[in-house]
Amino acid sequence: MKRHKNIPAIITQILFSAIMLLLSTELAANALRPTPFASAAKADTVEKKRSSFAGLPILTHSPETKLAVGAAGSYFYRSAGSDTANRPSTIGASLIYTQKKQIEIGLGVDLYWKDDTYNFSGGISYSKFPDTFYGTGNNTSEDLAEDYTPRTFGLGLSFQKTVRRSLYLGIQYQLSHEKLLEVEKNGLLAKGNILGSADGVVSSAGLSVNRDTRNNIFYPSSGGFYGFSVSLSSRAIGSDFDFNEYSVDLRKYIPLFSSHVLAFQGAMNMMTGDPPFQALSQLGGVLRGYFAGLYRDKNLLAGQVEYRMPVWWRFGLAAFAGYGDVADKVSHFERKSFKYSVGWGIRYLLIRDEKINLRLDFGYGKGSSEFYINISEAF
Repeated sequence: MKRHKNIPAIITQILFSAIMLLLSTELAANALRPTPFASAAKADTVEKKRSSFAGLPILTHSPETKLAVGAAGSYFYRSAGSDTANRPSTIGASLIYTQKKQIEIGLGVDLYWKDDTYNFSGGISYSKFPDTFYGTGNNTSEDLAEDYTPRTFGLGLSFQKTVRRSLYLGIQYQLSHEKLLEVEKNGLLAKGNILGSADGVVSSAGLSVNRDTRNNIFYPSSGGFYGFSVSLSSRAIGSDFDFNEYSVDLRKYIPLFSSHVLAFQGAMNMMTGDPPFQALSQLGGVLRGYFAGLYRDKNLLAGQVEYRMPVWWRFGLAAFAGYGDVADKVSHFERKSFKYSVGWGIRYLLIRDEKINLRLDFGYGKGSSEFYINISEAF
């Protein structure tokens, strides 16, 4: 739900893009089923390979990176004797360089065993990521922009167990060390008064509870995802910052007609204590049409809806709308300050077998517009 540019987000972005693109080289050749817009009730009759390795270029676009290119390698497998409907385990690595001279390197694993009863995921990453800081709050402006360049090393670990059908309990740990290599002279960050403007370590541990009834994790057409997590960052576990974070991510997918989908998402993120500015919730990380860091603060509320439909062959269309805001305190949310997001997108089916789309979205917000190229749906 929360999409700030911290280490877990970098790991997720790098490895997810790499893995999904790499899967396409193996599965597209065996694509025998209809498009992902076909009825979700149809059984998956295509035999999936037990294991494979592939390498492929990466091409994405977002407001924060502009054009991003790179390369990735991934090995994925299903254990001998396991159901081919089970999720594949993956070991992957990727390197990305962007139009803004940002570099991201990621290594990660995502392992499943005992018929998906257990899941372990972990990754390490390095990034040198020139970015833009606009201050904090819900009334910032692009006129306040100042450039800065952080260098970040990170580690993310997560273990999850199925406790009953569709219900998962998990523990997680995240560690990052960030140093600001460059800041604008006389800027807000150069003054050193903002938490995170000096070198620092964030070390956090937490718990998660998720109920996942989606019929497909890449292109859900029915069911839902209902997630809650809490994490603690404390000097007692090596953090330079003391704060707590509570996140809720609610998603629902409704099939319409024979192949259309109406998707909903509600997102909430709350923080207590003193987090660094890098960890603050970013409205543009949830709602399309905004630069991720333009509006950031300790608390976030947002909701969005998207209509997805087939058009012809592998192509589809989507239309979306959202509404949300950030605030320093929950009591400071005001309806008049909430921001809207509207837009539309084109979908191209990359992998029929796994129902994975290439996504091109055009988002329009309050006084801004952005476009995005990525793999799979926004939520």
